[in-house]
Amino acid sequence: MLAQNNNFMNTQTTFMGLQIQSPIVIGSCGFTKETAKLKEIEQAGAGAIILKSIFEEQILNETSNNLRNQNYFASPEAYDYVSNYSKSNAVDKYINLIKDAKQIVNIPIIASINCISNDEWLNFASKIETAGADGIELNMFVLPSDVNLNAEDIERFYEDTIAIIRRAVNIPISIKLSYYFTSLARFVQKISLMGIANINIFNRFLKTDIDIDNIITKPANILTSQDEIYDTIRWTSILSNVVKCSLTAGGGVHKEEDCIKLLLAGANTVQIVSALYEQGLDFITKCNEKFLQWGEKNNFKSINDFRGKLAIKTNHPSDFLRVQFMKYFAEIK
Repeated sequence: MLAQNNNFMNTQTTFMGLQIQSPIVIGSCGFTKETAKLKEIEQAGAGAIILKSIFEEQILNETSNNLRNQNYFASPEAYDYVSNYSKSNAVDKYINLIKDAKQIVNIPIIASINCISNDEWLNFASKIETAGADGIELNMFVLPSDVNLNAEDIERFYEDTIAIIRRAVNIPISIKLSYYFTSLARFVQKISLMGIANINIFNRFLKTDIDIDNIITKPANILTSQDEIYDTIRWTSILSNVVKCSLTAGGGVHKEEDCIKLLLAGANTVQIVSALYEQGLDFITKCNEKFLQWGEKNNFKSINDFRGKLAIKTNHPSDFLRVQFMKYFAEIK
C-alpha cells in the first residue's frame, strides 16, 4: 500500500467520480477474474480494479451451445426456458464474482461489459448495481467494416447504449473506446457530456497474423508493446482538455515512468494490463514507488500539481503537433 506520510506526495486522484488512493487502475484481464488475485492486487497498491469483462458473445454462444446439444426446437416452451436459463446462468456467475470481490477488497470494483449490441444489457446492468459494483465499464467496439453503415450510424450505437445503461443504473459509467472514429476528439467530447463518469482510452483488440505454411489466420501477440505508449501519450494529451469527465489512459504501459508520462499528458488514471503478465503484480508497487520518488524530486505535493502539464491546450492540436514535427526535423527554435 502507499505510504501515508506528510513528507510524501499525495497520490489521490479521481476515477469515475470516486476518490482513489493511487492513479493505477488494473484493467479487465485474467488477473481480475479470481477473487484471490483481487486481494493481491489491492495489497500491491492499485487504486481500483476492473473485473474481467463478460462478453455478449460469450453469453449468446453458451446459450446457443446448450440449445444445440438438445433438440428443443420442437417445443417453443422448452426452447424459451433453456435459452433464458443459459443467459441467466452466465450472468449469475458474474454477479457472484462482483459480490465476492466486494467482500474481499476495499478499493473500488468496476464491472465490465463487452457489448456489440444495445438491447441485452438493461436488466443485467441493474443486477450489477444491486450486486454492489462501484461502477460499470462499457467496453464497446464496432469495427467500421460494414459498407452499409456510415459514421453517424456507428456513433448512434454508442450513444443509444449509453442512454440505455444510464436509465438502468445510478452507479457511475465508464466508456472504453477505440480510436476508430472519423472525428475522435469531437465524438469523445460529445459522449462525455451524456452523463458518463469516465472515458477509457484505448480499447485494444486481438491482432491477426497469417500462417503462410498452413494458409490460415492466427492470433498475433495479445500483449501491448512498448511502442504503443506513444500513440496513447498523443491522444491523452489531445483529449484531456476536451473531455468533460475523468480520463483513463492505457496501452503500451511497460515501464514505471510510463504512468507519470500519461498523467503529465492529462490522464486522471492509468490502466495497466500487459505489464502485469510480463512483470507480475510487483509492477504496481514499483509504479507507486516511482510516483513518490519522482514527486519528491520535483517538489510536487499532489498529482494535481503536475497532471496535464504537457496536455495540448489549443483548439487546433494538429497545429501544435506540426510545430513539434518541424522543430524535431528542422531544429526550429
